[in-house]
Amino acid sequence: MNLTNLIQRPIAVLTILCGLLALSLIVLRVIPVSLLPEANIPQLTVQISYPSATALELEQNVVQPIRNQLLQVNRLRDIRSQSQNGRATLYLDFDYGSSINLAFIETNEKLDQLMSLLPRDLERPRVLKAGVTDIPVFYLHVVPQRADPLELAEFARAILKRRMEQLPEIAFVDLSGFAQAEIRIQPEPGRWQSLGLNADDLRRILQENNLDLGSVLVQDGQYQYNIRFQSALRSVADLENIYFQHRGQVLRLGDLARIEPGPQARQGAVLHHTNRAIVFAVHKQADAQLFALKKNFGSLLTSFRSDYPDLNFYVSNDQSELLAVSIDNLRTSLLYGACFAILIMFFFFRDWRAPVLIGLAVPLALLLSVLGFYLLGLSINIISLSGLILGVGLMIDNSIIVIENIRQYRAMGHSPTEAGVQGAREVIRPLISSALTTCSVFVPLVFLSGLAGALFYDQALSISIALGMALLLAYFLLPTLWRLLDRGHPYEKKTQAEHGRPDFFTRSVDFVLDRRWLFLLFFLGILGSMYFPLRQLQQETFPPLSRKALQVDIDWNSSLSFAENEKRVQSLITEFEPYTTTATAQIGSQQFLLATETQSSNEAQIIYFFAEANRFPDTALRQKIQQNYPEASLRIAPLENVFDQVFGATAAPLSVQLQSNRNQEPPSPEQLQPVVDFLNQREIFPALPPLEEQLAISINRQQVLRYGLSQQQVVTALQGLFSDYQLEQLNTGNALVPIMLSGPQVGLYQRLNEATLRNAEGQALPLRQFIQTRPVQSYKTIEAGVSGVAIRLDLPRYDPVLMEDLRAFIRAETELSVTFNGQAFEDRRTVRELSIILGIALLLLYLILAAQFESLVQPFIVMLTVPISLMGTLFLLWWSRQSINLVSIIGMIVMSGIVVNDAILKVDMMNRLRQSQDLRGAIHGAGQRRLKSILMTSLTTILALLPILFTTGLGAELQRPLAFAVIGGLTVGTLSSLYFIPLIYGLIYSDKHKSTLDSPTKF
Repeated sequence: MNLTNLIQRPIAVLTILCGLLALSLIVLRVIPVSLLPEANIPQLTVQISYPSATALELEQNVVQPIRNQLLQVNRLRDIRSQSQNGRATLYLDFDYGSSINLAFIETNEKLDQLMSLLPRDLERPRVLKAGVTDIPVFYLHVVPQRADPLELAEFARAILKRRMEQLPEIAFVDLSGFAQAEIRIQPEPGRWQSLGLNADDLRRILQENNLDLGSVLVQDGQYQYNIRFQSALRSVADLENIYFQHRGQVLRLGDLARIEPGPQARQGAVLHHTNRAIVFAVHKQADAQLFALKKNFGSLLTSFRSDYPDLNFYVSNDQSELLAVSIDNLRTSLLYGACFAILIMFFFFRDWRAPVLIGLAVPLALLLSVLGFYLLGLSINIISLSGLILGVGLMIDNSIIVIENIRQYRAMGHSPTEAGVQGAREVIRPLISSALTTCSVFVPLVFLSGLAGALFYDQALSISIALGMALLLAYFLLPTLWRLLDRGHPYEKKTQAEHGRPDFFTRSVDFVLDRRWLFLLFFLGILGSMYFPLRQLQQETFPPLSRKALQVDIDWNSSLSFAENEKRVQSLITEFEPYTTTATAQIGSQQFLLATETQSSNEAQIIYFFAEANRFPDTALRQKIQQNYPEASLRIAPLENVFDQVFGATAAPLSVQLQSNRNQEPPSPEQLQPVVDFLNQREIFPALPPLEEQLAISINRQQVLRYGLSQQQVVTALQGLFSDYQLEQLNTGNALVPIMLSGPQVGLYQRLNEATLRNAEGQALPLRQFIQTRPVQSYKTIEAGVSGVAIRLDLPRYDPVLMEDLRAFIRAETELSVTFNGQAFEDRRTVRELSIILGIALLLLYLILAAQFESLVQPFIVMLTVPISLMGTLFLLWWSRQSINLVSIIGMIVMSGIVVNDAILKVDMMNRLRQSQDLRGAIHGAGQRRLKSILMTSLTTILALLPILFTTGLGAELQRPLAFAVIGGLTVGTLSSLYFIPLIYGLIYSDKHKSTLDSPTKF
């Protein structure tokens, strides 16, 4: 069916449209709504727990062999590790496109092969993988008014966690801050020593009485029975009633030791304000709707508050706000775009039909785009919504161009049907070419390396879908609806007043054409002037965003107890409470199962939430901490959002990696000092790696042998003395509860002085004569990579001159080697890749235009408008103190699409008119035919973006670089479409039509 027949059957067109809209509304209820597209982060995390090892011992004996073994994993791009006392973490980065599932299997296989060569008492390392959707959607803090810690922990795990995970939209709920149970056995010192019992005896007694004997299947005639033998310990009463024989006596354990259940000693906690809380990290199902999750979780939260009045519930760090901002941006773009399009069309047309049709076409195209999302497997997320936001302006442009062309044919005296058919047919080919050129610029973004390429796949596909839907509606629906509204409506030809506007434009074009070489030099000067802002503009991944939350990471750099750590954090929360709406803190070790970062017992993280962005006295906070705790290391930064967590945009701009040339150990503080002094002279003051003081205890082997003891006896006595000796586990049926040997609750040195050992003759010997103690300082965290152990110094800025000077100084004055990395390198690599991709996109654009115009020369005429327009973009970005980032680059792409669209239509019309007119007549005729559409599309887009420049908030900050890029480029690009295109077109074809170009055409 051709377009003529289709226009004459409006009921069929509207029926099909209604059916598609009904399907789109159904899809809108079931399509997944997420923060980001489903994509695997190409990284694995290996977590190692070895409580008895120091950081250096762990690095040398465990982490280094594992790191060397895992270097053989296929498609591994980088590996780095962090070792601390008792634990370590390795991060494995893979090339994007690697199968993370295969890498996960291979990493586990490599670890299994290595386990026999590692210390026997080492737990098998744990391998974690994560995707974008594994980032928690939000956190729920549960604060008890009064509750037993163990009862609250069991209630949180058994009731609250289970009820939350029953929601179909929730995949997993992780939690931290809960108390854990243990049973402590504290022997009666007098009787215990008189009987000659020690910790090894107690452990043997428990193991002999904690047996699971299994079951036996017994046949009894035609029946059979499963008989189970129960001899395992289940309760404290079972422990107290253990009987054992010693030196001919039958003794009861409960008579010789005090056995008490209770919570384990805290190594970490979670605070909401200054109150202890349990925090739940909520993870969404990949295919669930985020807003359905928020709605259902809100109902569940209301139920919680009603059912459990003794508990207070608070939601924090809600990442879905970014998605809400994106939807608000789409709504705002649609509203402003439609309003300004209506006003502009009223101004140019003085007619109500065109604004009504545009106001109808754009939301219909958006709704049909959702159906396209569903068919192609896309979700509604921040990235795909940004594609729709960018597509709104192009949708409006298509509608304006089609309607304007139909109106022109009506003004020529054609019937409504003929005007609709001819007006749509004439521009559909250049509009398709324009859409293809826009897509040719966006689609190459999927070839960005790393996660950015996977994420921008959704954006490229979504904008392609939006443009496709807009073209279909512009070609089939708008002519049909225009014919319905135009039937019986008298249409007057252009009045003399209307002729006045093009006459002024015609004279201005003649002015340029008559001085074509002068204006050519002028445009070439514009191209050359781009060098200045291009050199001045900063390059980064994302624009800086103001946040309403501040994250403070504190390392006290001293051997604090957990209680002192908690006390300090509570005081910092209380002092700055007037500036905040709320505050949360994670103190010491955390219990999240999916956490890839670990925190030691003398570290803390505080998050301050405040009502107005950037209105928190972070300088006062820094000064207070540095004044009261000068040894503490501090990092204050805006709270990371989902973009920061995915792209790692919060890394230091420049990091200096220092390694020793003499051995594989990290450089000592004395070796680092010359480097630090050199940087201080340049007014750069990097934070030094944190040190911690340790008590080194060595065993006097000669004394041990002289008195008939063994080193193991001394070690066992020390473990029991410091209340860190697990004897056995009690299986309560619900959990395995550790049974710990409890020592006397006195000071450290008093315990060492009063402790005794018994040799084979039963003599009580003081423990202190078999050990030597001395305080030592060592690095709290030891970092290593492919090249080995290194010390990292973070610098505040990227400075190539400083890097060269520092490299020369280190080579000449120290025994260290240096390498550089940091976020600046990643940002520059991203921008460099984008530049290459932009070159590829321009090549695709040229090929598409060559096919459209059947010419190898005319594509250059169209493409020359892009660099001229970029000059306006770069100068406005520089003037507004923006940067070159992913958002502003996307703005350049959008601007290029609109400018190229105008240029394509202009050149296409000049080609058509040259078949019946001379060169200058074709130039003027094309200018008059396309003047309104060019001005309307540019003004609509510019005016729709202007409010963003004068508003605040996260949504405006995300769009502001894009707005400046588009406004600056369109301002210059519109002038280039109106004047530069005719100038170059006339110069190229003036040899064949010299006389017609040199003599102005009379109108």
